[in-house]
Amino acid sequence: MTTETSSLKTRSCASCSSARSNTSSTGSAAAKARARAEAAKARLTFAEEEVNLKLQKAKVEASMEMLQQKKEVAAAVAEAEALEAAIDEHSEKHSCKLSLNSVPLETTQRTEQYVIDQTKNLDKDLQLCDVPAKIEPSTSYSISGSQLKPEAKPFLLRHNSVSFQLPDTTLKHSATSPANKYPTPSQQFGSQNSINTSNPLNSEYPMFQNSNDCSSNMNDFVRYLARRELVSTGLLQFNDKPQNYRAWKRSFQNATFDLNLTPSEEMDLLLKWLGKESAEQVEQIRAIHINHPQAGLAMAWDRLDQTYGSAEIIEHALFKRIDAFPKIANRDYSKLSKLSDLLMELQSAKAEGDLPGLVLLDTARGIYPIIQKLPFRLQEKWASVGAAYKRHNQVPYPPFAYFVDFVSQEADIGNDPSFSFVSYIDTAPKVEKAAWKSSKQHEIFVHKTAVSYGDCADTGGLYKQSDDCDKLCLIHKRPHPLNKCRVFLEKSTDARKAFLREHNVCFKCCSSTTHIAKNCKTKVQCSECKSEGHNTVLHPGHASWKESNPATKHGGEGEQPLSQSQVDSKCTEVCGENQTDRSCSKVCLVKVFPAGQKDKAVKVYAILDEQSNRSLVRSQFFEVFSDQSPCAPYILRTCAGVKESAGRRASGYEVESLDGTVCISLPSLIECNDIPNNRDEIPTPDVARSHTHLKSMAHFIPELDPKAPIMLLLGRDVIRVHKVRKQVNGPHNLPYAQKLDLGWVIVGNVCLGNVHKPLTISTFHTNTIEPERPTLFKPCPNVFHVKETCKDFQIANHCPTYPEAKFTCDVDCLGDNVFQRTKEDNQVAPSIQDATFMKIMDEGLRKDSNNSWVAPLPFKSPRPRLPNNRIQALKRLISLKHNFERKPIMKEHFLKFMEKIFKNGHAELAPPLDEKEEQWYLPTFGVYHPKKVNQIRVVFDSSAQHNAISLNDVLLTGPDLNNTLVGVMMRFRKEAIAFTADIEQMFYCFLVREEDRDFLRFLWFQDNDTSKDIVDYRMRVHVFGNKPSPAVAIHCLHKSVQIDNFHVDSEVKQFVMRDFYVDDGLKSLPTVEATISLLKKTQEVLSKSNLRLHKIAANSKKVMEAFPSTDHACDLKDLDFEEDTLPMQRSLGLNWDLHSDCFRFSVSDEVKPYTRRGVLSTINRLYDPLGFVAPVTIQGKAILRELTAVSGDWDAPLPQKMEDAWTLWRVSLSELANFSIPRVYTEISTSTAMRRELCVFADASIKAIAAVSYLKVTDDEGKNHIGFVMGKAKLAPRPEHTVPRLELCAAVLAVELADLISVNLDLQFDAVTYYTDSKVVLGYICNETRRFYVYVSNRVQRIRRSSSPDQWRYVPTEQNPADHATRFVSAAHLQKTNWLSGPNFLLTQGTDIQNTFNLVNPSSDPDVRPLVSTLTTTALTKQLGSERFAKFSSWNSLTGAITRLIHIAHHFKTTEKENSSCKGWHYCKEFTMEESDRAINIILRAVQEEAYSHEIECIKRQERIPKSSPLHTLDPFIDQQGLLRVGGRLHLSSLNQREKTPLLIPGKSHIATLIIRHHHERVQHQGRHFTEGAVRAAGFWIIGGKRRVSSIIHQCVTCRRLRAPLSIQKMANLPAERLSADPPFTNVGLDVFGPWNVSSRRTRGGLLYSKRWAVIFTCMSIRAVHIEVIESLDTSSFINALRRFLAVRGPVKHIRSDRGTNFVGACKELQIPSNIDSKVVKTYLSDQGCTWTFNPPHASHCGGSWERMIGLARRILDSMFLQLKDKLTHEVLVTFMAEVTAIINARPLVPVSTDPHESFILTPAALLTQKVNPVAAPTGEFGVTDLYKCQWRQVQHLSNTFWDRWRKQFLPTLQPRRKWQSVHPNVNTGSVVLLKNSQVPRNEWPLGLVTQSFPSKDGKVRQVEVKVIKPGGSTLFLRPVTEVVLLLSSESKVDE
Repeated sequence: MTTETSSLKTRSCASCSSARSNTSSTGSAAAKARARAEAAKARLTFAEEEVNLKLQKAKVEASMEMLQQKKEVAAAVAEAEALEAAIDEHSEKHSCKLSLNSVPLETTQRTEQYVIDQTKNLDKDLQLCDVPAKIEPSTSYSISGSQLKPEAKPFLLRHNSVSFQLPDTTLKHSATSPANKYPTPSQQFGSQNSINTSNPLNSEYPMFQNSNDCSSNMNDFVRYLARRELVSTGLLQFNDKPQNYRAWKRSFQNATFDLNLTPSEEMDLLLKWLGKESAEQVEQIRAIHINHPQAGLAMAWDRLDQTYGSAEIIEHALFKRIDAFPKIANRDYSKLSKLSDLLMELQSAKAEGDLPGLVLLDTARGIYPIIQKLPFRLQEKWASVGAAYKRHNQVPYPPFAYFVDFVSQEADIGNDPSFSFVSYIDTAPKVEKAAWKSSKQHEIFVHKTAVSYGDCADTGGLYKQSDDCDKLCLIHKRPHPLNKCRVFLEKSTDARKAFLREHNVCFKCCSSTTHIAKNCKTKVQCSECKSEGHNTVLHPGHASWKESNPATKHGGEGEQPLSQSQVDSKCTEVCGENQTDRSCSKVCLVKVFPAGQKDKAVKVYAILDEQSNRSLVRSQFFEVFSDQSPCAPYILRTCAGVKESAGRRASGYEVESLDGTVCISLPSLIECNDIPNNRDEIPTPDVARSHTHLKSMAHFIPELDPKAPIMLLLGRDVIRVHKVRKQVNGPHNLPYAQKLDLGWVIVGNVCLGNVHKPLTISTFHTNTIEPERPTLFKPCPNVFHVKETCKDFQIANHCPTYPEAKFTCDVDCLGDNVFQRTKEDNQVAPSIQDATFMKIMDEGLRKDSNNSWVAPLPFKSPRPRLPNNRIQALKRLISLKHNFERKPIMKEHFLKFMEKIFKNGHAELAPPLDEKEEQWYLPTFGVYHPKKVNQIRVVFDSSAQHNAISLNDVLLTGPDLNNTLVGVMMRFRKEAIAFTADIEQMFYCFLVREEDRDFLRFLWFQDNDTSKDIVDYRMRVHVFGNKPSPAVAIHCLHKSVQIDNFHVDSEVKQFVMRDFYVDDGLKSLPTVEATISLLKKTQEVLSKSNLRLHKIAANSKKVMEAFPSTDHACDLKDLDFEEDTLPMQRSLGLNWDLHSDCFRFSVSDEVKPYTRRGVLSTINRLYDPLGFVAPVTIQGKAILRELTAVSGDWDAPLPQKMEDAWTLWRVSLSELANFSIPRVYTEISTSTAMRRELCVFADASIKAIAAVSYLKVTDDEGKNHIGFVMGKAKLAPRPEHTVPRLELCAAVLAVELADLISVNLDLQFDAVTYYTDSKVVLGYICNETRRFYVYVSNRVQRIRRSSSPDQWRYVPTEQNPADHATRFVSAAHLQKTNWLSGPNFLLTQGTDIQNTFNLVNPSSDPDVRPLVSTLTTTALTKQLGSERFAKFSSWNSLTGAITRLIHIAHHFKTTEKENSSCKGWHYCKEFTMEESDRAINIILRAVQEEAYSHEIECIKRQERIPKSSPLHTLDPFIDQQGLLRVGGRLHLSSLNQREKTPLLIPGKSHIATLIIRHHHERVQHQGRHFTEGAVRAAGFWIIGGKRRVSSIIHQCVTCRRLRAPLSIQKMANLPAERLSADPPFTNVGLDVFGPWNVSSRRTRGGLLYSKRWAVIFTCMSIRAVHIEVIESLDTSSFINALRRFLAVRGPVKHIRSDRGTNFVGACKELQIPSNIDSKVVKTYLSDQGCTWTFNPPHASHCGGSWERMIGLARRILDSMFLQLKDKLTHEVLVTFMAEVTAIINARPLVPVSTDPHESFILTPAALLTQKVNPVAAPTGEFGVTDLYKCQWRQVQHLSNTFWDRWRKQFLPTLQPRRKWQSVHPNVNTGSVVLLKNSQVPRNEWPLGLVTQSFPSKDGKVRQVEVKVIKPGGSTLFLRPVTEVVLLLSSESKVDE
C-alpha cells in the first residue's frame, strides 16, 4: 500500500490533470472501501445487539423498530466519517502541489476552498461537541416499546439540536452547586457554546469525533432519544400543592439526570411542567436573570423550595387535608380506604424526618382529629386496641405507625369482597333498581310527565347561546345557572349525566362547555357527602334539594303544582293492582282568614299534629295575606336534632271548618318551610268508600282540592282542634276515622288488603348516640318541637291595616268595621302621594335583559310641562369650568368621577330631540365629605329652578322606606359577631326607564376633556339630587329579596329589609359561621339583581378571611389578619374599633371661633345618636341656650363669663378620646338569654330632664347582666317649670324611649320596668280617684297608654343613673359614674320594692284639684289602748306584767282556800299556762281592735273586706277567742293550727317590734330569713313583716357590732397647698421608708453591716420628690436630713406627715428606745418659719400623695438591686437614691399627648431643671454680651408654659373622687362606736365613746376622739372615721 501510494503520488506530481483525476478516482475507491468496512463493523455490532434484544420476551417489536432506525443512522454516519477522513488525508498530501499552480482552474479553486472550509468547521464543531469518547455498554438504557412511538418518523439529527441537547456532562447540576450559585456574567458567557448553522453539511448531519467504538456513540444517541421521549411525555405536571412538591421534584430530577441540560434548557423544561402559580414565579425570575440563566435557575429552585417545599408549608397542607376529610359513615369502606391511603402518606412523610411538626401525630392530641373522622364503632375499637398497646409496651400513647396499620387493616377487612355484605350507602340504588327490574308480575306504563314553564317560551332572541351555562340555562335559555335549574334537578342522576354528555358540559363544574372534567380547574365539593370528586347535582341517591319526595300516584289524586312551574301529567296509567302503598293522616281542608275578615278566606290543608308544641305556617301564607310581619329567631327541635332558624309571626287569624260550623282563633303562627308536604296523606271520599266500615263517612270528607296547598300545621297550642268528638274504629289493622271540630279525618294504611308494600321505607328507627352521634338512617321530618326565642314581635315600620272596603248588597253589614281598632292606629300612615308613588313603582318597575332593575321617574299627576333649560345648564357648566381653573385638584377629582360614570355606562350620549319634545337639563356640582377630602361626589342639581320650576317640583318624593338610623344601630349591638357592608354605588345600580331619560340630560365635555366641545349627555341611572332617588333605590333593593319569596332565605330577606340604612348594612349574629353564611347568601341573592355587596368589615378575623380582599373595606384590603390589628371603622357616623369591639369618640382639634356660631358648630360636630355621652353634651347645649337668650349677632365674641365656661367645657371634650363603649350589650347572647328585661330610669332638675335605658338579661345560671341601650337628655324649658312637672315630663320621656326601643330592638322583653326618684310622680301615675289639672292629666294619660302603674318603681336619687344627665358631668368624670354601667341593684336576682304609691301631700299640691272634706269627730268610749304597751321594751316583760295583773285580778274575784298563798295584792313567781295565753290574747286583741276595727266589723256583719285593706288577700276570720287570724288556703294541710291560721299583727305597732325583737334574740341575732321564720313558727303573721324585720335588724346594736361596716365619709376637698402654683417644695409631705443593709467596713470576721433609711420629701404642687438617706431613726439624724433638704431646695412653708407609726414600729423591731423628740423638731422648724401638720393615726389615705411616691421609689430600687453585683454600700445607696429621684421627677404628670404641636412633656423635672430637651451646643460664634441676652426671658417663658399647662391639664385630673363620693351622717360626740384593732378578732374590738369630733371645713366629720375603758383606766384614741364602727348614734332614738 505504501509503494502504491508513493507511485501514485509521483505520477500525480508529473501531470496535474492526470493526478487530479486519478486522485479523485483513487480517493473515491478508498473512501468507498473504508466506508463499506465501517458499515460492516457497525452492522455486526448492531446484529449482536439485535440478537440480545430478540431474546427479551416483552416489548420486542418496538425495540426492533427502534434498533432498525438506529442501524440506518449509524451506517449513514459511518459512511460519512469514512468519506470525510479520505478527503482530509488527500488534502494534506497534495496541498503543496495544489498551491504551486499560479493560475488555478475555477473548479480547483472551488474544491480547495470547500475542503478548507470543511476542515475549519469540523475542528470547531468537534471542540464544541465534547461527547465522551466511549460509553460502557453496562450504562446503556434499554428502551421499551411503551417509551417509543410506533408512528415516529425516521430520526434526522441536526447539528444545532445536538449541541443543544448534548452538552458536557461536567456542566450538569452546576447551577445548583453552592460554589457557583450566582456566577458572574463573564463566567456565564464563557461557558456557553456557539452554534454555527452556516455550513450546509452541518445543517444535515451531526459532527462527531472520530472514534473506533461506534457502538458507544450509538448507545449515547439511543439514550438521548429515550430521554427526549421521556421529557416530552413521561413527566407529571406540578399542581401547586405543597404536599406533592417533593415527589414531583424528585421525579423531575430523576428524569433529567443524564440529559446534561444547560441552565437555560432546564429552566425552559421547568416552566413547562410547573403549575400556574409556580410557573408565574419562575417566569418572573427568568425575566430578571435573562442573561444569567445559571443564577436564575438556582434562584428558581430556591424559590420553589421556599414556597412549596418548606417543612411548615407541607405540614400545614397535610394537616389541612386531614381536617378537610369528611366524616366516615358506619359502612362507607371506600372512604375508609382513602383515609388509610392518606395516613400512609402522612406516615411516609413523617418517617423521612424532615417534617418535625408531624411528631405531634404520636400524641393523643395530634391524632384526635383523625379519630373523629372514623365511625363510632372504630373509635371504640381503637380505644381498646390502643389501651392494650399502652399497657403492653408501657408507653404514653401508641405511635402513629401503629394507628396507620390499624386503619389500613380495618379498610382491608371492609373492602375484602369475601366479606362484603349489603351496604346501605353503596348498594341501595342498585338493589332498588334490580328489584324493579325483577318484578315481572305487573307491567307498569308511565308516560312522560312534562314540566312546562310559563315564562320559558320563545324569548324572542333576548338570550343568545352562551358557553357559560353558569349564567345561561341550556334548557330554558334563561339567565339562571344550569345547576340551579329546577327542571334539570328534577331529572334522575342518569338523565342529568346524559344531558351533560349530550351538550358537552363539564362533568365536574357543570357550568361550562369549553373544557372537560379532567382539564377543569374549578374546585367543587358535594354538599351531601363532602366529596371533592363530583358536583352536588351528580350525587347518587337522594336529592336533598327537593322539598319532599314526589308523591306516589294512588287513586287518581293530582300533585300540587310547583311555585313557578306547571306540572302537566299527560297520562299516568297503572295496569293491574297498585304497586305502591298509601296511608292517610290527620289533614283537613279548612278556611283561614284574618280575624273579622271572612271575605278574605283562603282554602288550605291543615295538618293536625299533636306532637308539635307550636303552630306553623309556610312562607306562602304571608304572601297570600300580604302580611308584613318582621322576622324573629326560634329553635326547631326535630328527630334530626336542634336547628336555629328565624321566621315571621302571623297573629290575628282564624280557622274555620269547611261547613262553617266551627270557627277557632289561632295563636301566633311561626313561619317554617319544614312542614311535611305529602299530599298522598290527605283523606278523600274514595278512600272512605274503599272500606266498608268507613263508607258512611264518605260524604263528610271533601274531595281533593288541587288548588289548596298544605300550608298550615296546628300543634298543641290549639288544643281544641285535636279533641275527638266521634270515632269509627272498624276491624283491627284497618284505618279508623275521627270527627274533629274541623272535619272528619282518616288515619292509617288505606291500601286494601295491605298487600302493597312501599318500595322505600318511610319510617326509620332513629337512635341518638351520646354525644349526639348520628346513625345511618334518615331523620324523621314529621316531628316538631319549636322553642320561640322572641314573642309578640314588634313591628318597626307599620303599614296601615285598615281593611279595604268591599260593599255588598247586605245592608246589615254596613258599618261593621267602622269602629275597628288596631295597634297601628297611632302610627304614621302613607300619604296619598306616597300611595301614588308605590303604585307607579309597582306598575313600572321591571328587570331588563341584564337582570338590572329599571324604574320610572315618579311624576306628579297632573304636572306642568317642563321648559327647555339648556341655557341655564350651559351657564352653570361654564361657571364650573372657571372654578376648575382656580382649583386644579377639584378638577382632577371631578373628571375622575365623571370618567367612572361614563366607563360604567351610567351615562350615554343623548340623542337629538325636536324643540317641541319635553326635556330637562341637570346642572352639576361637587361636594366633599368632611372626612374624605380626596373624594368628591358629583351631585345633579335637580332643585335648580328655571322659569320658577325645577325637576324636583314635578317629581314625587315617595315614602320614607329607610330604616331608622337609631334602630339599625340598636340591632347592630345585639350579638357578639358584628359586621358592616356596603352596596357598591347603590343609586347607580338602578336604571331609568328609556322614555324618562331625557329628563336627566346634562351638558359635559366631549370625551371628558375640558378642552373639547360641550355635548349633550343623559343619565341612564337614578342620580343623586333627585327627590325620589332614595325611595326608588330602597324600593328596588327590597324588591331584590322579595321577587322570589320561595327561594330567598328568610335571614337574607330580614337582613336587607331590616338592617340596612340606605346602602350601609349593619348586622350582628351569635356565631362566625352564621355571619359568613349570611353574607355569602346575601351576596348571591343581590348579585342576581346586579348589586354587589362589598366593603365588608367585621370584628372577627375568621369572617374577614372568608372573603377575598376585593370585598374588604378600604382599610382592610392589605392587612395580614394573622399579624395585623384590625383598625378603626366608621359605622353610620360612629367610630367602631374592630380590635376591641368598642365604640369610640373622635373629637376634632379644630378650634372654632368663640362666637355663638362657633359654639353651635362645635356642639353639632359631637355625633352621639344613642346618647352615650348625653350628660356631657347637654352641658354644651345649656351654654348655647344661655348665649341665645340674649339677642345679638351670631358672629359677635362671647362674653367673658360665658367664654370661660365654654372654654372649660370645650377643653374637657378631649377626654372623650379615651372614652370607649362596648358595642355588644352584654357578654351573653340576647337570643339565648333566659329572661330579658328593659329597665328605664327617669330624672329631672331645673336644668334638664333625662331618661336612660338598660337591657337586663339573665343567663341559664341565673346570673344577671346589664347593658346600656340608649340615653336621652333635654334642656328644661324657660321659664322654668316646677320640679314635679319636670319630673313628670321626664317620666313621659322614659315611656317614649321604651316605646322606641321596643319597636326597633327586635327583642321580646319579659318585663319593662320604669324607675324614678320622684314619689310625687309615682303618686300621679298610681292615682285612681283624684282629678288633676290638664297639664298633669295629659302626661299621665300618655304614660298610662304605654305602661301600667305596677311597672313603676322608686329608686333613691344617689342610685338613679339618669341624675347624671340632669346635673351635667364632665367627660373625665363620666366613666366613673353609673351612667353606662347602670345601678348595682339591677344585678341582684330580685328586690322587694313597693309598687303602689299614694299622692304626696295632695292638699298642698297645686296640680291636684282640692277636695272639700267634712270631718266628724267621734269620741271613743274605750279609754285603755295599746299605747300603754309602749312602755315595755321586751316581749317577755310585757306578757309577764299582763299575766301578773290577770293572776291578781283573778284571785280578787274568786274565793280561794284559806291555805292558799295567793291572796290580794301579792307577788307570785309562777303562773299557769292558761294565764300566760290569756295575757297574750288580751294584748293582741287590744292591738287588733285599734288597727283593724273596720275589718272586724265587716267580718261580724259578713260583709266583704275592702280592697284597700291590707287583709283583703288573707281571707281573715275571728276565732273563738275573738282574735283575727289568717284564713288562707291551707286548711286541708297537716300543719298545726298556729301555722295554718296564724294571728294577724299590725306591722307598725309596738307589739310587732317587741315580737320581732324577741324572736330575733332567740335565733341569736341571725338575719331576716331566720327571724321571720321564727316569728311565723310562733303563730304570728305580721303585716309588712319583711320590711319591719329588716328595720329592726338594721337598728340592732348587737348586729351592728357583729356585722356593720366601718364608717365612711365623703372624700374631703384637696388642701390649698396642693392646688397653689407655688415654687417647688414650698409645701411638702414627708415620710421615712426603709431600711436597707449596707456594708460599712470590713472586720476580721467579715463585712460589718448597718442599716440605712431614707426620707422622701414630696412637693405638694408639682409632685416632685427629694430623697435623703439617714443613718438612724433618731431626732438628730432626721434634722440633719431636713437641713440637707432645705439647703438644696430652699425654705419650706408647710410640712405634712403622719404621726410616726413607722418610727415606733422600727424601734420595736430593733428593740431600741424611742428617742424621737418631736418638740426639738418643731423648735427647729419654727426657727425656719415653717409649720408642721400631722395626719391622724391609721389614716394613710390622708397622705396618699407621698405614700404613692414611696411605692414608686421601692419598685425602682428593686429593679436597681437586681443589677447590683457587688455589696451595697452607703455610697452606692446614695447614688441609687439620686437616680431614683431623677427617674420619678421625669415622669409625666398627665397622659402623654399625641399632638405634634405639644412642645414638651409636662414633668416635675421640666420646672426643676428648666430643661425640656437634650442640650445641644449652639452653632455660631458668641461673645460675652450674648451670655445674658434673652436668657431670662426664655426661662420665664418656660416657667409660664409649665404653670399654664399645670393649671389646664394637671389640675383637672385631680377633680374626680376615686371613692367615697356620697355624703354619710357624721359620727357625732356621744356616739357609741367599735374601735377597729387589726391585731385581734372582731369580737375583741373594744367599745368606745366619742368624746370629741373634728369637723372639716365642709362640716363633715372625718376624725374623732374615742374614749376606751380598759382595766387600768380609760384611754383616749385619735382615729379617722374609717377605723370605727358606729353602733349607736347620739341622735338615735333606739332604746335597746
